[in-house]
Amino acid sequence: RIINSTYLRVIMQMRDYSNLLSKTDEEGVSVVEIDLGTDTPCGKCIGNTIYINNRATANEKRCVLAEELGHYHLTIGNITDLKDIRNKKQELKARRYSYNLLIEPDDIIHAMKKGCNNRFEIADYLNISEEFFEELIEDYKKQYGLGVLVGNYYLQLEPTLGLFRDFGGLFNHKSK
Repeated sequence: RIINSTYLRVIMQMRDYSNLLSKTDEEGVSVVEIDLGTDTPCGKCIGNTIYINNRATANEKRCVLAEELGHYHLTIGNITDLKDIRNKKQELKARRYSYNLLIEPDDIIHAMKKGCNNRFEIADYLNISEEFFEELIEDYKKQYGLGVLVGNYYLQLEPTLGLFRDFGGLFNHKSK
């Protein structure tokens, strides 16, 4: 029996979203998918309930749910006014929580080693939205600068995304 690759990809994406839903349930948090009146992937955490826009794709829902879990664990009160610096800081904490929950630099390296050649392919391989991936890379630049050494690989973040194998400590700048 031949399985359509698009169908298989949707099943894999839902499985990852389903796994995150299970984690959320184990933490005592309910997830409700409802029409939030927009095509924009978004959500809101109110108490122990996370509302997710049902118009979003599985990858988008996964990213939104991870960020809303960050709000559940880390933020306090209504932080919708992002003109307030305190609210911006809480938003960043929740966003970083979602990045750390879903992706590590090693995951990007693995995707590139598997043949993903551009940001779209990497995001698709990692079951995240392209927008989430772009924001993740921008956050990595703030944390790591031009790149990050992971095991025997150097993940270049600037000027373009790239992967280099480290032969003999070329990228290890620590003094010995």
